[in-house]
Amino acid sequence: MRTRYEGFKGIVKAVGTGPRGSRDLTFDEARDATRALLAGEVSDAQAGAFLLALRVKGEAASELGGMAQALRDAALPIEADGAGPVVACAGAFDGVAEAPHLSLAAAVAAAACGAVVVVSCGDRLGPKHGLTPAEVLGALGGDARPGPEASAAMLARSRVALVHAGESLPGWSRLARLRDEIGLRGPLHSAEKLVDWAGARRFVVGHTHSGYTDRLLGALDAMDAEAAIAVRGIEGSDVARPGRPSAFDARGRLDLPERLGEQLAGDADADASARLTRAVLSGEENGTAAWTVELNTGLRLLAAGVVGDAIEGAALARRAIAEGRASATLDALTG
Repeated sequence: MRTRYEGFKGIVKAVGTGPRGSRDLTFDEARDATRALLAGEVSDAQAGAFLLALRVKGEAASELGGMAQALRDAALPIEADGAGPVVACAGAFDGVAEAPHLSLAAAVAAAACGAVVVVSCGDRLGPKHGLTPAEVLGALGGDARPGPEASAAMLARSRVALVHAGESLPGWSRLARLRDEIGLRGPLHSAEKLVDWAGARRFVVGHTHSGYTDRLLGALDAMDAEAAIAVRGIEGSDVARPGRPSAFDARGRLDLPERLGEQLAGDADADASARLTRAVLSGEENGTAAWTVELNTGLRLLAAGVVGDAIEGAALARRAIAEGRASATLDALTG
């Protein structure tokens, strides 16, 4: 008698039967499976088996899109008050471990230039357990774990906000604990970057491996993103490397200037990253860190439609810093 697999067992079988027997899930299947994970309808054993099997098989764009849609469906609403098109920015939720984190600095500078930017992350997450933008914001004196209302208030007063998945995405924290037990990056590490916080339809997402460029952009295209940039960032973050930046949109690789040999130096420490953020946005720092922020501000302004290319955006960032608008925006964010 042939064995039948029903319910979530059938989903595990679909992705975990091996190179010959496994198949990609449809968008709807991946969405429904992730919805069940978030709702706690799946045992830890089944959830772990699913996440590991999908990691081994490798997730397709349809699967990433379906998982991201389930996360979007579960996310609590954050009001943007019609301030303009929102750019959602996120890198690897497991943070950075070997460099300062300047994602928040680039978001603030972009807001000072007229964009509306949301940066999302969660608590420290494995396998890296690196520094997160939330910790940097906390070290700056802001709210490191805002709920939806607090994130909306940040947007209202500064045009930039941090969203904490542990507070604004029900079910995320339980899955984060399970993912820490598994100890490997999995499909949720990519899907959680694609949530449309505050109604965002424009995205800057970071990743590490080149194979994810098309998957991330393909998933966002399937969910009707108006603009999307995939950055091969520092440790998978949404911050492009200053020396050899690499970023792609639907047209292909973006033409970005190289400064060969330049590397972002410093510790992956919240206080150190906060000090560097303040120094860059006030104009006190004008070396590699400043260039890193300017270039990545340009990418955010390009995604927002404020500029036609990232270099023009970097020039706008320099002007906003020199005129004190970037520093004032940071004060508004943390106030």
